[in-house]
Amino acid sequence: MRAARIRRAIAAAVEVAVAAAVLSLVALILLNYIALAVVEGRSMEPTLQPGDLIVIVKRISPKDIAVGDVVVYRRGGTLIIHRVIRIEGDALITKGDNNWLPDPPVKFQAVLGKVLELGGSPIKVPLVGYLTLFIRYAKTSLTNLPVPESLDSVSAYSSKLAPVPSLQAA
Repeated sequence: MRAARIRRAIAAAVEVAVAAAVLSLVALILLNYIALAVVEGRSMEPTLQPGDLIVIVKRISPKDIAVGDVVVYRRGGTLIIHRVIRIEGDALITKGDNNWLPDPPVKFQAVLGKVLELGGSPIKVPLVGYLTLFIRYAKTSLTNLPVPESLDSVSAYSSKLAPVPSLQAA
């Protein structure tokens, strides 16, 4: 009897904690402090995989960015997610973890935010983003849908992001 009450109390506490976390997340999104995005490409493997849902902290200043951070920036009409490997004045030098060469310099004004990390690792929810990717690619062609490595031995995509909307890691 006592063990059942303890289990119910723990379950209730977990429900309250999950509800509080979801409400906090929604509030931060509505206040434009964070955004959710889905990784599309493969340039950030093994750190980030296609279909990973990530959290982007949007309200950052140049002093908030350090070498090793994973940032999201705009290049043309594409959103890119790559790691900062160097900072040169007002520009960042980034590179996908799975890319051989660094990207051209990125001005801080192009940076939309950085990926939320815990203990130096990006916070992500694997595969959850495939629903949004499927919906987006279903409108055009499913042949371009990035699929998990275990299902796809041929394609070599660059890492894109799909912000829930979706982002690109190039």
